[in-house]
Amino acid sequence: MLPFPRLLVSYRFRRLCLCLCLALVWVSPSARADSWQTRKVLSPGTRWETPYYVQQSDQPGPTVVIVGGVHGDEPAGAEAADQIRHWPIRCGTLAVLPRANPPALAARTRTTPDVEPSLGNLNRNFPRAGQPGKARGEPAQAIWDWVESFKPDWLVDLHEGSGFRAAGSRSVGSSVIVSSSPEAEAAVPRILDAVNASVSDERKRFVQLGPPVDGSLARGAAVHLGARAMILETTSRDLVFTREADGASEVDKKKAPSSSPPSQPLSRRVRQHRLMVHALLAQVGLLDQNLDVDRSIGRRAEPDKTWVALYDAEGTAGATGPAMERILTAAGMRMRRVGPAEVAAGALDDFDLVIFPGGSASKEAAAIGEQGSRQVKAFVGGGGGYLGICAGAYLCTSGFDWSLKIFDARTISPKWQRGRGTVKIELTPQGRKILGDRPGLLDVRYANGPIIGPAQLEAVPDYEVLAFFRSEVAEHGTPLGVMTNSPAVAIGRYGQGRVVFVSPHLEQTDGLEDLVRQAARWAVEKN
Repeated sequence: MLPFPRLLVSYRFRRLCLCLCLALVWVSPSARADSWQTRKVLSPGTRWETPYYVQQSDQPGPTVVIVGGVHGDEPAGAEAADQIRHWPIRCGTLAVLPRANPPALAARTRTTPDVEPSLGNLNRNFPRAGQPGKARGEPAQAIWDWVESFKPDWLVDLHEGSGFRAAGSRSVGSSVIVSSSPEAEAAVPRILDAVNASVSDERKRFVQLGPPVDGSLARGAAVHLGARAMILETTSRDLVFTREADGASEVDKKKAPSSSPPSQPLSRRVRQHRLMVHALLAQVGLLDQNLDVDRSIGRRAEPDKTWVALYDAEGTAGATGPAMERILTAAGMRMRRVGPAEVAAGALDDFDLVIFPGGSASKEAAAIGEQGSRQVKAFVGGGGGYLGICAGAYLCTSGFDWSLKIFDARTISPKWQRGRGTVKIELTPQGRKILGDRPGLLDVRYANGPIIGPAQLEAVPDYEVLAFFRSEVAEHGTPLGVMTNSPAVAIGRYGQGRVVFVSPHLEQTDGLEDLVRQAARWAVEKN
C-alpha cells in the first residue's frame, strides 16, 4: 500500500478523483444545469439498429445534427462522431448519429450488404432536389425521419475520400463540400484554417467544394429542410507512390510495390474531423472555442472502464493495431487511436494504458518527438501502463539515443534484422502466474523483435522475465545463439507505472490472445 502522503499525489488517485467529479457533473442535472445528454436507439429491433445521442442545453442556440458512418469503408467519420458526442455544449442542441449504417461498417464496405443493388449506396437514397421529401429504402427513411424531427439549423455529414483533391485527384478527399447559403459559406474559411494548420504538405491541404451530390443526406437537408449543410471529407489513402496524370492522382505502377497506396493513419483522419467540427461548432456558438480536441472527454461517461490509447501514426506497420483492438475490446476495454499530436498534448493522461505496436521504433520516436517522449515518460512515471510490442518493445528500452529509457534493458544483438518466422517460447513460473498457466513450449510469430539483456540503469528497477525464447531466427548475418534463452516477454516498473515488454507477436498468434489480455491487465494494476 502507498503511504498516505504519496497516495494524495498518485497519478491514479488524482485521475480517479477527476473522473468521478466529471462523471457527477456530466450526469447530474442539479450539478450541471446547462446541458444534459440522452442515448436512444434508431430502428430498434432491425439490422439497422444503432444508437444516437442528443445533448440539450437550457440556453437558446442552434440545433446541429452530426452523422457518421454512412459508408462502411469510411471509419474515421464514425469514430470522430462517437468522440464528438461527448463534447459539452454551451447552448442549443447537439444530436449525433455516429454509426448510421451498421451492416456496411461491420462489412467494411462502401455499399450496404444484402440490399437491392440500386439501394446499395446509402448516401444516394435521400430526398432529391425537385422531388418529394421521401427517402428510398428502410435505413435511409429512418435516418431522414430522425434528422427531420430536429428541424436542424446545421447538418454535418462525416465522410472519407480515397485521394487528395488538392493534389489533382478526382476523389473529393480532404474537402469541405458545402451547400450554398451565406452562413455555411461564411463558416468554411474557419473550418479550412483549423484543419490546414495541421497539414504541412500543400498537396494534402483541404479545399472547398460544392454543392453536395444530389441524393446525399447533406443535399436533402439543405433543399428540403433549409439546413446549412455540409460534408466533411478526410482522405483514407496516403499520397505515397502517386503522380499527376491526365489531371488525376494515380498510382505509379513502376514505383509502387502494389496497386494500392498505403493508408493515412486513422488517428490523423479522426483528428482532422474533430478539428473541422470543432471549428464549426465554435463558430456558431455551440461550443467553447478553447475546448481541447485532443483530450478524451468520453472517459468521464465510463470512469470505471479501462481506457487504452493505441499509438497509430508514423512508424507503425503490420497487423498489431487491429489485433490489439479486437482482443482488448472483447475484454471490455475502451480503445482509442492516438497520434503524435494527441501524445504531445498530454492526452495520455485520459487513459490507463498506452500501446506502441510493431513497425519501426526509431520512426515512432521521431514522430512523437522530444515533447511526446516526455509525455509518455510522465504518463508511465505517474502511474500509467505501457505495453510495447516488437517496435514498441524497442522503444521502451534504454540502449538508443531515441529510446524512452523506461525499461532497464538494452539490445544485445549487433544487428536487428534477424528475420521472421515461428519460434518457441516458454513461460517462467512468474509468467504462468501473470499471463496464464500455459506449461511447455508455445509457438509464436516473430518478426525482428528485440533481443535484450540488462542495461543496469540505477534509476530504473531491474526487469523480470515472464517468457524466454527457446528457439531462434538468425538471418541476414545475425549471430547464432544470441536469441535462444533470451527474454521474449518481460515486465518492469518506471516510477509509479508498469511496463510490459513483448518481443514476439503474441497478438498475431492464434491461441495466445489470452496472454495479451493478461499482460494488459497487469500493466494497469496498481503497484
